Amino acid sequence: MHLLAVGTHSSARADAKMTQTALRVKTLLLVAGWARGVLARGKTLATAAVIGAICLWAGPAAPAQLWLDPSDASRAALGPDEAAGAVIWSHGRSVDSEDSRAPTPPYLAALRDGGWDTFRFNRMRASDTLSASARALLDDVHQLKQRGYRRVALAGQSFGAFLSLMAADASEEVDAVVATAPAAYGSFAEFYDSWRSNATELYPLLEQVRRARVMIFYFHGDDFDPGGRGDRSRDILAARKLPHVVVDQPARLTSHWAAATPQFARAFGGCILGFLDAAQVADGAQCDGQGLWAGTPAMKTAQPNRVTDPSDKSNGG
Repeated sequence: MHLLAVGTHSSARADAKMTQTALRVKTLLLVAGWARGVLARGKTLATAAVIGAICLWAGPAAPAQLWLDPSDASRAALGPDEAAGAVIWSHGRSVDSEDSRAPTPPYLAALRDGGWDTFRFNRMRASDTLSASARALLDDVHQLKQRGYRRVALAGQSFGAFLSLMAADASEEVDAVVATAPAAYGSFAEFYDSWRSNATELYPLLEQVRRARVMIFYFHGDDFDPGGRGDRSRDILAARKLPHVVVDQPARLTSHWAAATPQFARAFGGCILGFLDAAQVADGAQCDGQGLWAGTPAMKTAQPNRVTDPSDKSNGG
């Protein structure tokens, strides 16, 4: 599941510009040298080099490997001045399919209904690595802050949950993280040798979150979950004195992909919205029905009137 790093969408754009500039300079030098006869003895090779360089320089750009899209193209964004903030959702990573094509989870509709602009961070499998994608995600967070969004929250499923926490470790511009079924090292059945790393590599991420409030969901029957992560996560976040809610194996929601279902959206969409909206999240905060009890009854947040429930189908990792 975890491959070697390759690069970010921001660095890829910069690299493309640098490559074009280098090729252009190389082309001009080759042409000039050829004209002066400096490369006369290697005329054929010089000609081939010039033609090759020109073809590379003028050729079509490679398709984007990492990019940010609205999570629902049918709904216009409120914009930085009107929105409560921005949420970037990151999909998982499968070994045999492109999760950038997986549906956006229905619970994001509750966040849109609650006044948040929602986006999805898409990555092609070949360029999707923890280090490179986390850097790219950080770049998107920074750009949204520069556009004027007061708060930027990161939500992620599986591999995307790891990316969201890594970004929160690296930047104080991340205000909140919602991590569902965090995993980046494979399942028990297919990647037994690295499977336990879904726990051992997760805990250091929680220990290094800079300032973001953190909400995590673990599910019964998740073949990527080594077990015992709920209590350990609570202990780490409490010791860090970070605002947090850990939902461990909620009833009637099973499997690694439970957060992609309409049932999850109905049960927890309002609580996630409340977690993002709450002015403060105190010790003992928890999901209460469809809302959030943020540690004191006076801080219980209002919930949206309804949550839209799109298709239950998802192939995300």
